[in-house]
Amino acid sequence: EPFALRPFQRDIVAGAFAPGVRTGLVSLPRGNGKSALAAALSLAEMFVGPDSAEVLCVASDMRQAMIVLRMAKRMVELNPELEERVQVYSDKLVLPENDALLLPLPAEPGALHGHDPSLLIVDELHVVTQEVWEAVTSVSGKRPESLTLAISTPASSPDSVMWSLVEHGRRDDDPAFYFKEYAAPEGCNTADRKAWRIANPALSCRKPFLSEDGIEAVRRTIS
Repeated sequence: EPFALRPFQRDIVAGAFAPGVRTGLVSLPRGNGKSALAAALSLAEMFVGPDSAEVLCVASDMRQAMIVLRMAKRMVELNPELEERVQVYSDKLVLPENDALLLPLPAEPGALHGHDPSLLIVDELHVVTQEVWEAVTSVSGKRPESLTLAISTPASSPDSVMWSLVEHGRRDDDPAFYFKEYAAPEGCNTADRKAWRIANPALSCRKPFLSEDGIEAVRRTIS
């Protein structure tokens, strides 16, 4: 079946892929479909992006980076048309008709050099170091149009790269930077289910794919 985008996912896509945007940051809690959205966007870029589109999925380590690739592979395998057109390898996807590539990479400066991505997705930015972020930004922006999109759970340390980027996004003064943050109101009660729905858009959409019962179970273990 077609990948059914929820309204909040449509908002993310519309904002991140708006004309003139070069860098995007989406901060939202776990369980809200970050990896599945990244996989779908990666596949879409291969087909509707520029010729020789290069999609890099960067994560803290190769194991995490492979999660997006595995989801993208499964989407290909479940769709006869995609399966016929996409070449599936153990470590990458290739679309021969326009020389497009989807490649997972660990967040290591040495692994990023030599690439020219049209779409660079950074998974879990909150654990990416300043050195890696500088390596990421150094390989992006070479094309007339390209996007570096970080999709991550919130940062907990003010010393992290993500914390700095969140502050940059909150200022809302950079038209080339897209920022979307999903978070509960500051100081709210952890048992406030309305706050859960504010922080977790997957709870409040028409067909939710996150369970309040699951959140409640976790809350009880940490209260």
